[in-house]
Formats: sequence, structure tokens, C-alpha cells
Amino acid sequence: MTGFPPLERPPEVAGRTVSGMLTRVGVGAWSVLGVLLLAYATVWVVIRVRVLIAPIVLATVLIYLLNPLVKRFRAVGIPRVVGAVLSFLVLVGVVVLLGFLIVPSISDQASDLASSFPEIYEKSATQIEGIADDLGFGAVELWSYEELEEFVNDPERHDQIVGAVLDRLGEVTSGIVEAILVFFIAPAVAFYILLDLPRLGRELTELLPPRHKDEVVYVARELGSAVGGFLRGQMLVAVIVGIMTSAGFALIGLDFALIIGLIAGFLNIIPFVGPWVGGALGVMIGLVTGSVTTAGSAALVALGVQQVDNHFISPTVLRATVRLHPAVVILVLVLGGALGGLWGVVLAVPVTASVKIVAGHLWRTRVLGQSWEEATSALIEPANAETLLSRIRREAADMDLNGEDEAGDAAPDDGLETGGDPDGPT
Repeated sequence: MTGFPPLERPPEVAGRTVSGMLTRVGVGAWSVLGVLLLAYATVWVVIRVRVLIAPIVLATVLIYLLNPLVKRFRAVGIPRVVGAVLSFLVLVGVVVLLGFLIVPSISDQASDLASSFPEIYEKSATQIEGIADDLGFGAVELWSYEELEEFVNDPERHDQIVGAVLDRLGEVTSGIVEAILVFFIAPAVAFYILLDLPRLGRELTELLPPRHKDEVVYVARELGSAVGGFLRGQMLVAVIVGIMTSAGFALIGLDFALIIGLIAGFLNIIPFVGPWVGGALGVMIGLVTGSVTTAGSAALVALGVQQVDNHFISPTVLRATVRLHPAVVILVLVLGGALGGLWGVVLAVPVTASVKIVAGHLWRTRVLGQSWEEATSALIEPANAETLLSRIRREAADMDLNGEDEAGDAAPDDGLETGGDPDGPT
């Protein structure tokens, strides 16, 4: 059976279609240009008020973390102000409990690290010299610990050190002010916003033009869901990765396992950074304080934690994520670090995800003519998108399907007509 030939559109209909397509392309291009200009203006403002970045970031994280709990309290009849207070009390209680559990062990390991630092430095210097010689860089001689200590304690160096300290006094003062803003102002800001969050949302919605109100509210809701799910999930993943890394290093007898695990967990908030840093520290400590076998075991532990995180923990914990290619993530991390230092690295992925959601929605709805739901499904990956087991099952099914297709291609002609319309039978 052959297909019907395609219907030809009248010239006037075809003209209107081309004109409409050009109009959508123009609107989409101007929309993207507007988003880029807005992003540039935002970066320009942020650079000049960078002292406020830390408290704003922490307040935003606290809001995303605690607002679901406040909603649960509100659902059972507890007033929002009481729910906000209870949520903060729960958060403080969890932090204090973790402090009681891990601070003594961290203090002990930190004392051991301080006492073992001369030996670690000497062994590290010896290994670096050996590696440099093996790689053909010639004789590389690093200072011994005694020489380093003598250099630091040299009276002639004191003036230089004092001068450097005075030069950095302004930066230190700025850092102290920023710390005060973070730990005192940010929770207060988050608390008051949590109290008035529904009212603030209604007031902001009333400021929107009626023509675009529903669309802006829809995009904002999807944006908040994706970014909020990413932030909450990423923090939970960081805690799990830190615990797994510490436990794994402790099982193989690695020194300073808790400190390394905490560093790996904390840095796991930044994609790709935590596992690599934790693994590198584990291997280095294993080589210096243990043996090659200990270093190899540490590398295997770090690799295992990374695989478990990538294939089981993150797909299960993250509620909704924006599809970003790993190469894009690495580039925006470098760009964020160049523009905003540590906070730029922390904010790089959420900001890029937000820009992609907004710009992608405008392009797909204005240019491609898709619906809001189609644009969202193309940009935001739902929860539990694909774990390792589901990926194995999918690839096995694809292999079976490809085998059937190859068998079908090799089969003799069954007598059916294959000509006609290239789209196939109707």
C-alpha cells in the first residue's frame, strides 16, 4: 500500500506561514537579546555589590530548604509564623547535633594533622622530587621542613610579613564584615521572607501585565521548582557523599578520613569538584602516611563513591534538574570563578540553569511554536530520570531491537510494496 501524496498549500497560505515563521524568529531573537542584556546588567550590579552576595545566597538557600517544612506545618493548621520559628529550630537542632557528633573527632584529627605535618611535608617533598626526576625535569630540590621553618622565623622576614599583613588588612576587614552579614543578617532576611512569602508572591504577580501574567507565573513556578529541587537535593547529596567518603576511607585505615570526607562532601555542592578533590586528597595522604596499596584503595573508594552518587543517589534525591551538558558545566564553573571567585563558582550552575529555562522557554514558545508544557519537558528533567539499572535495561532493549532490525533487513522481500510517499503508508 502506498501513501497519499502530500497536499499542496495555496500560495497565500504558504506566504502567511513563512511570514509567521519570520515573525516568531524575530521575536525570539529580540527576546534572547533582552535576556542577555538583563543578565549582563545583573552581573554588572552584582560585581559592585558583591559584599551582599554571601548573605543573599545563604538566605535563598535557607528559604528553599525551610519553605517546604513551613508548608507542611501550615497544612496541619499551624500558623505560618509559628511554622517558620519551628523550622529554624529544627535546622539549628540538626546543626548542633551534628556538631556534638563530629566536632570532637574533627578536633582530634586536626591535632594529629598538626603534629604530623612536618613528616607529611618531608615525605611529600621527597615524592615530588622523585616524580620530577622520573618525568625528566632534572634535579628538583625543595626546601626541607627545617629550612621552611627557618625561613618563616627569620627576623629579616618579619618586616615583609608585617607589610604584607597591613596590605591585606582591608581585605581581612571586608571578610570579617561579610562573615557577620552571612551568619547574622542572612537568617534574619530568610525568616522575614518566609513569613511573607505568599503575600510577596501575590504582590509581584499583580505587578505583571495581564497579557503575560499567566505565562510568567508558570515559568517562575517551573524555575523555582527546578532550582529549588537542585539546591535542596545537592545539599542532601553533599551530606551523603561526605558520610560515604569518610566511612570508606576509615574502613581502609586512611588517616584523617573524617576531615577529607568533610572536604569532599562540602565541595560536592559544586558539580565535579568534590569527588575529584576528595579522591586526590585521599590518594596523597595514602601515599604519604601509608603505602601505594593504601593510595590505590583510596582511589577505588573515591571512584566507587562517585559512581554510586552519579547513578543512584543523585537521580533519586534530585527532584528536578535542568539538562546541562558536562562541558557546559565545566565552562560556566571556570567563568563563574573568574567573575565572582568562590561565590561565582557556587552560583554558576544554578544561574546557568535559570538562564537556560527562561531563554529556552522564550525560544521554544516564540520561535518553534511549542506549548508551555512541551518547552518545559524539553528543558527540565523529571525526578528519577534514569538510574544505572534503568540505563542497563534500556541499552539491553536497544540491543535486542537493533538485532531484530538487522534480521529484518536481511530477510527476503515479503511481496509488500515499498514505493510511494517517503513518509510511509498512512
